[in-house]
Amino acid sequence: MLQTLHLRGFRGFDSYRLTGLARVNLVVGKNNCGKTSILEAIELLVSEGDPRVIYNSLRRRGEYDLRRPSPRERIDVSHVFHGHACTPGARFDLSSHDDNRTLKVTILSLDDVDEEADDWNLASRKWGQMSILLDRDEDVTPAPVFGMIMDRGDAERKIMLPVMEDGTLMIKHMRYHRSVRNGHPGTPVHFLALDGFDPTSMGGMWNTVLEEGIEAEIVSDMRLLEPKMNSIHFASSRSGGSILIGLENVKRRLPINTYGDGMRRLLALRLSFVGAKGGVLLIDEIDTGLHWTVMEEMWQFVVEVAKRLNVQVFATTHSYDCIRGLGSLIRNCPDLEDQVSLQKMDRLLPEGVCLKGDQIKVAVEQDIEVR
Repeated sequence: MLQTLHLRGFRGFDSYRLTGLARVNLVVGKNNCGKTSILEAIELLVSEGDPRVIYNSLRRRGEYDLRRPSPRERIDVSHVFHGHACTPGARFDLSSHDDNRTLKVTILSLDDVDEEADDWNLASRKWGQMSILLDRDEDVTPAPVFGMIMDRGDAERKIMLPVMEDGTLMIKHMRYHRSVRNGHPGTPVHFLALDGFDPTSMGGMWNTVLEEGIEAEIVSDMRLLEPKMNSIHFASSRSGGSILIGLENVKRRLPINTYGDGMRRLLALRLSFVGAKGGVLLIDEIDTGLHWTVMEEMWQFVVEVAKRLNVQVFATTHSYDCIRGLGSLIRNCPDLEDQVSLQKMDRLLPEGVCLKGDQIKVAVEQDIEVR
């Protein structure tokens, strides 16, 4: 597990540290203080620089090159560098020295890229020729002028990706890279965003549930919101997948959307643990869709599942009810206090303020503002 995190030159951070990380970590702070950026940095670090992680984080934020006829074909990687700089020498570093994880990402001039540049230009010409044949209204011969090197501390495991002069990276180029085609060996990591309820992707995780025979375990955890639940079913159709919920003494199974946002969010959260087993789970706005009265039970659910599946959790919130629920859990279950930390972020400080379990309990009992 990560115990520390250090960011240099990543997004809005010139330099920032988190310390005292635990099994379950709640990241709090004002709007635009970088809470989501912390989750993105952890995802990139523990995935060992998987290029798909950068693509997904930029896609979630809508950071495309909107000047293009087909903007979703170009993502703007300049935004992951501090000051939005994407010129030779621009760099960000992510590290956790307690377990020797490091990732250094640097923009290089094309002269420093060596033979990779020839492959990129050849691929660009091929795609340009295809665009002409398909009569597409877009740049027909986009050519990279920079290289973005992702260095994981091992010369044989460096990843080099092509970047255009305007700071964009072509999705086609990313798909071309062997590290994307052949998969990536990093630690399992799953990012649950605010709009993370996707029946299709969740259906894939449900297949894992079926393979492992843990359907009853998932249903039991979901009774946090519906005590009479006795089954979950994924149904497929031509228009996509849907999820049905079965209740005791009710013959008809109803769509999960009938039960509201909280049920969808809790199922997405529980299945995300399946995708992150043995790794890291990142949750943006963990309390979304959940009523304040279930916050303590929600945190108990999160801590116990994280321990059971050996998952380290990082979550964000703006809600004091969410923090109060965590404090109540520690008060009522003191044996769990060493499993949690609260990380308060403030851009005016060089590192986050860490509150351990017992300190969270005291802050809540004395009604101290910690957001």
